[in-house]
Amino acid sequence: MRFEHGEHNESLCDHLLTNTPGKFNDWVVTTAFYACIHFVEHKIFPSTIDSEDFENFENYCDVQHNKVKNPLSKHALKAELVKKRIPSISSQYRWLKEACMNSRYTNYSVSDEKARNSNLIMKKIKEACSKDRAKAA
Repeated sequence: MRFEHGEHNESLCDHLLTNTPGKFNDWVVTTAFYACIHFVEHKIFPSTIDSEDFENFENYCDVQHNKVKNPLSKHALKAELVKKRIPSISSQYRWLKEACMNSRYTNYSVSDEKARNSNLIMKKIKEACSKDRAKAA
């Protein structure tokens, strides 16, 4: 289900980039990042982390926030998991996360180049996450 949800967001990202060039670049970046959230969750979960089984990211966050008292936000926790579990895309994921967060505060002025790069990075992350899913460690 996660992967399909990511593809749904990817379709909107592609549509905005292709059919409304330059008009909704902030949403191109945002939908690219949110597609990748689902792609990486699909790749990582279910998983065993620190000898504990997690069915999904929400379960992992519950333990991190309530049991371990980890102060990181959900986005930061996910970025850390990507760094540990899918290091080949970690830098791209972080770039896209930051681009998304920044696009919300720039008066909607996101360059065409940043929109295109966000879309390309989303495609690379999708490809990496569609390969054999990560297993425990």
